[in-house]
Amino acid sequence: MRLTRSTSARIATSLAAAALLSALAVPAATAAPESTTTASAAAFVCSDACLLGTRAATHPDRDRLVFDFTADGLPTVSSYVSPDGTYTGPMGKPEPLQIRGTSYLIVTLSGAHMYDDNGALTYPGPYLQQLNLPVLKGVEFLGEFEGRLTFGLTLNTSSRQATFNLTAPNRVVFDLYR
Repeated sequence: MRLTRSTSARIATSLAAAALLSALAVPAATAAPESTTTASAAAFVCSDACLLGTRAATHPDRDRLVFDFTADGLPTVSSYVSPDGTYTGPMGKPEPLQIRGTSYLIVTLSGAHMYDDNGALTYPGPYLQQLNLPVLKGVEFLGEFEGRLTFGLTLNTSSRQATFNLTAPNRVVFDLYR
């Protein structure tokens, strides 16, 4: 039996599509569900703290922002108020935060990474998160450089804040009071 070129192409296309569908179907059927906000810490090898995710919520007297880390340690936290919503960008020039508000906080997490020791991404984002909380209006990832992660927080009002660490699992917590 002799096949024409167009018949061969149709058969090859059908076989390729079937192979692709079967390859995609197997992992989907056997994969365990994963959290949408933080990745599994067990899959990563980090010699320092690796960021897994961020999450925010409101409480009766404050908004809370949590940075989730692997079990390998916690970063050193520093922050400063940016009166006009700008930060020093990678080229050394002032750049504005993307989400506008009335007050801004620039947060640096030193000794933290978003990639593990094998180069696997531990923090999939979001890199820009607009929020509708009473105080916290947005969180923006500003960059990673030499073991320092920088985030910009957009606030509705200038407020008193408290920053602390929690363990088991490792977290850095920002409480932003009304």
